Amino acid sequence: MVSLRPITEEAFAEIETWPPYEHEFEQMDYALRHGGWLDEYGNRAETWIYIAESDNLKVGFSLLSVTAKGEAEFRIAIHPHLTGMGFGRQVAIATLKIGFLKLKMDRIHLIVRKNNYPAMKLYENLGFRKTGESTHAIHGQYIEFFDMDVTMETFSE
Repeated sequence: MVSLRPITEEAFAEIETWPPYEHEFEQMDYALRHGGWLDEYGNRAETWIYIAESDNLKVGFSLLSVTAKGEAEFRIAIHPHLTGMGFGRQVAIATLKIGFLKLKMDRIHLIVRKNNYPAMKLYENLGFRKTGESTHAIHGQYIEFFDMDVTMETFSE
């Protein structure tokens, strides 16, 4: 069972020491590093970052960042040695529940790399639907994404 709590400076530092992602996930390694998601979102107003733990082990982190009234962007990262073990689903569900039930969001959206099939399957199973496509420059490389969103009505555990 995964629990979420607000992230601490200690957890920020620990995440930066996690091993790199490998194979098909190596393009996402920047999210864990200095200048990655935690630095990008850490001081942003109306942003909530959570460390995810299971049996006192840090298994990942997630964030919700307001992008418009009643709307937030969702991001998630799982420890590189723990991907494919179900933690992503647990962390996503817990984070989405906070977004809809505690923060009262109407819509939560995300972008997912077009080649990240496990993540797309997870998001679709949770009720996200594709709303478009986008291209973003990440460390000088252009990456293709699907844009997805979910509402409280379409969210499914």
